[in-house]
Amino acid sequence: MSRCFLLVTVLSVLMPIEVQASRNDFGMGVAATACAMLDSGMRQRKVEKVLDLLERQIIASGISTRQQNEMARGFNFQASRNNCRLRYRN
Repeated sequence: MSRCFLLVTVLSVLMPIEVQASRNDFGMGVAATACAMLDSGMRQRKVEKVLDLLERQIIASGISTRQQNEMARGFNFQASRNNCRLRYRN
């Protein structure tokens, strides 16, 4: 099951899709997915590797510092709501 989450996450990163949601919402969605991966039994280190890959690709896409901060706020907000031990580190 954890391989399925990992595959879906990696594919969603690699497939260019136009999104109309705010960066805050995107960060919240990433956190919800990452927390679900942890809840399914995936090791935290593996989840963090997926998040690091996603972060590198997002930064390479050229988003602004303001947008990065919005994503971090959304991620940390959702992770704390889900009582998840992951936090975005600046």
